[in-house]
Amino acid sequence: MGIINKSKLAKSLFYVSKPYQYIGDEYLSRNKNFDKNIVSIVFAFPDKYEVGVSNLGVRVLYDTVNNQDGLYADRSYAPEPDFVQNAQKDKILLYGVESKRPYKDFDFVGFSMQYELCYPTILKMLELSDIPVFREERIEYDPIIMAGGPCCYNPNPMSDFIDIFVIGDGEDVNVEIMNRYKEIRHLPRQERIYELAKIKGVYSPKLNNKTEKRIAQLTNKNLPIANPVPYSSCIHDRTIIEIRRGCGRMCRFCQPGHVTLPIRERKAEDIIDAVCKSTQMTGYDEYSLLSLSSNDYTNIEPVIDELSEILCERKVSVSLPSQRIDRYNEHLAQMVRGVRKSTITLAPEAGSQKLRNVINKNLTEEQILTTILNCYKTGADSIKLYFIIGLPTETKEDIAEMAQLLSKIRWKSLQIKKEFGIQNPLKLTCTVSVFVPKPFTPFQRHSQNTNAEIKEKISYLLSLTDKIKNVKINYHNPFVSRLEAAFTRGDKKFCKLIYELYKKGAYLTSWDEYLDYSMWEQTAEECNISYENEASRQYLKDEELPWEIIDMGITREWFEQEYEKALRAENTIPCEFNCVQCGVCTKFKTHKVIDKKYTHNTNDQSKNSIIETKNTQPFAYKYRLKITKENNLRYLSHLDWQNTLIKTLYRSGLKLNFSKGFNPTPKISLGIALPIFIESITEFIDIEIFDNLEIEEVKHKIQKVLPKDIQLLKIKNIDKTEKPIDNIIEWAEYEFSLIEEGIYDIKSLLYDVKEKFDSNDEIVIEKKNKKGITKIINIKPSIKNIYLQNNNIIMVLKTGQNTDVPAIRADVAIELFYLKLNSK
Repeated sequence: MGIINKSKLAKSLFYVSKPYQYIGDEYLSRNKNFDKNIVSIVFAFPDKYEVGVSNLGVRVLYDTVNNQDGLYADRSYAPEPDFVQNAQKDKILLYGVESKRPYKDFDFVGFSMQYELCYPTILKMLELSDIPVFREERIEYDPIIMAGGPCCYNPNPMSDFIDIFVIGDGEDVNVEIMNRYKEIRHLPRQERIYELAKIKGVYSPKLNNKTEKRIAQLTNKNLPIANPVPYSSCIHDRTIIEIRRGCGRMCRFCQPGHVTLPIRERKAEDIIDAVCKSTQMTGYDEYSLLSLSSNDYTNIEPVIDELSEILCERKVSVSLPSQRIDRYNEHLAQMVRGVRKSTITLAPEAGSQKLRNVINKNLTEEQILTTILNCYKTGADSIKLYFIIGLPTETKEDIAEMAQLLSKIRWKSLQIKKEFGIQNPLKLTCTVSVFVPKPFTPFQRHSQNTNAEIKEKISYLLSLTDKIKNVKINYHNPFVSRLEAAFTRGDKKFCKLIYELYKKGAYLTSWDEYLDYSMWEQTAEECNISYENEASRQYLKDEELPWEIIDMGITREWFEQEYEKALRAENTIPCEFNCVQCGVCTKFKTHKVIDKKYTHNTNDQSKNSIIETKNTQPFAYKYRLKITKENNLRYLSHLDWQNTLIKTLYRSGLKLNFSKGFNPTPKISLGIALPIFIESITEFIDIEIFDNLEIEEVKHKIQKVLPKDIQLLKIKNIDKTEKPIDNIIEWAEYEFSLIEEGIYDIKSLLYDVKEKFDSNDEIVIEKKNKKGITKIINIKPSIKNIYLQNNNIIMVLKTGQNTDVPAIRADVAIELFYLKLNSK
């Protein structure tokens, strides 16, 4: 089909709220040549850009495929409703953001199935691509529709729509699939699918072939360090390095902990190297050491110690997204909060010891109290706790013990506050989720509590905790949890329900504002499906389970043994300490990979340098940069523009001067805040650095890491006492052009506006200040000149701060013409 019409796309982007999501060209995008590669795939994420662009799985696959000669990988994300509306009106098909090629031009479309409520979104994305939704209706030259991710462990609900599912770790098998496709692309479409289904880890609903999961080892080949850096802040706006795959804790409710076995750890040296390179290349000021249980990683402390020493001067902080209470100590707490004072998150999961034994948490109340209170002693006065309600065998007594635990923490924290003279009280934010039975867990057969039971339990918990000061209880929506439980264990009859939901407009329903509860309930009734019956169903011991077409390596007998132990509230020793005989290693002839002990070699010189930086205030040099903001950068808001510039400065390697306080940021000052859709040939930014360098060297360091649509025109050293740039510039010249030529007589339009401008003493507009108060402002003094040049309108507008004449934004000023156009 060829590249989509770029002028049509540019016009369409004027009518969407976040156009940067659809342009590609992010810093470090691969942008390989589409036509020079043999096999292509677009990785399609069925959720918003801000979620998908930071997803580690997509990052790994995108990087792994593009590292192969002859293979091409692009990216795409579920567009927001405003884009969907305009794209359908302008007949723009969904496309890869880098190649600007529609999905139909690719050999494969690979959907990442991360969450059950995204299923209808996948169907809508296929429709927006002009690809038949049902796999049986696709014709010879339609792309092969793949899916991977955690929801594929039960492929049944999406089996009418997906050609092949990838089961398990995706990096090796995706490359194998695409290389095999080189050899079979001449075959008829269905024969190609049959051939691909012969690859281990590939499930075809057409063949219904018993499929074993794939297991990949953690090597530098699946360690992406140079990912596309979004212009805006995304959900996980940081470098992400996977340090460990698999979890040996064997928590009985946890699907990821069972389906990702065996445990595989990355080498400490590789982690340190990857973090240093990736933060430098991307410009992120935070890195995350990702694992299902990060502080179970063998070398977690020496790795963080060494990275803290290396990255301290650059003010790069660490995030540990998943932390075990019994492994979290004061030293880790200090390291995590060393640069930025982030909130600590811990997961007791259950309030009573009985329930912690039921779910195999291997955690005592004393360990919970000690860890939380030690965190408070080290300065963490705000802590998040995660609990689950509705667990198997749960009673009101268990819920009461959860409230008692929170009360004990509160009481003991007050004693510590008094003893250590801590200023702020400890604040606890408790998020309570509803238990969802998942396939391939010991609780896979168990029922979920009914809606009435969950509401009663939540109400009871709130009544017990409402008088505990500085304890806030948040809870997940029980209706959403019921949907999750129904779909995650659903069989093939759910295909019809998902299709009907899609036809009724269900889209981006992982976001509450797009989830129409009544429509979902009504559609299920029409399909003769009861969410409550499906979710609260207790499967019989010998009953065939819908998802057992997939082989995860763990035997059914082992799951049953663990379930029986749970009902007796018995613990199982974690896998990392002792083999639990689950069957994975013997089935797949594999084994645990635990990193050898790593010793952090303290660099005394580096330490002294850090101490010196902390205890003294070296002289900072101030520079003023003159740059451009052109082409695709016009789609950035002022906040996104600032985010882009800050990441650029981090990448430059210059020793930046930072603000003080809990969350240090580089000391920079931007000039005019440009509205979205406006390019600039003259932008200014003031920066402060500790490097005493020649101007040309500073320029070189910045220039080599700039996004392609920014040019560094000039740089000069200025006195530190000089006013910020936004207090110096008073007037700015703007040039406006029509999107489409010939629709309006631009000269006549300008004449009418100038006549109005000259004949009135005041031109007033309504403007809301930051407090939301509406004020009437006369903008006539703020417009210095209006004239025509090369058939474009030129306006000279007031800008800057602290002047008697109010500043006016370009998008406000141009409304004079917009109103005139509408009146014609």
